[in-house]
Amino acid sequence: MKRRQIHSIILYILELLKPGTAFSGTIKSSIGLGILLREGIGDTIRVSLSDDPKAEVPVCKEILKDCNLFKASPRLVACPTCGRIQYDMIPIAKEIEEFLQGLDKDITGAIMGCAVNGPGEAREADIGIARRKWRSTSFQKRRNCKKN
Repeated sequence: MKRRQIHSIILYILELLKPGTAFSGTIKSSIGLGILLREGIGDTIRVSLSDDPKAEVPVCKEILKDCNLFKASPRLVACPTCGRIQYDMIPIAKEIEEFLQGLDKDITGAIMGCAVNGPGEAREADIGIARRKWRSTSFQKRRNCKKN
């Protein structure tokens, strides 16, 4: 790569790393830092948000987790809310995510909106649940545990 091309790329990434609100700053930082980290560039990250400084730490952890650079932290897989979802999954997913943030373990949990595609979409999860309106299926390490 030519020196000018590299310079342009660095300026573009630095532009993305400018502070922003919790919403826009998280997106900008994720894109800019994600590009650098996935290329093996850098060993320290800092996210700047126009928010409570305590909000910056979870954003950093999520970026590092997504780049497979931070393992001692739980992950949550949650399906998108498509037409098959038959219960109010979003508040439950948020509650589980909040609970998982307090753990210092390399574990992946999943909450899925249907029992049709749920277990397949969450196949990498250590533990999870796929639910329909009146029935649910729990699974652990890629095997069905309980249907009710």
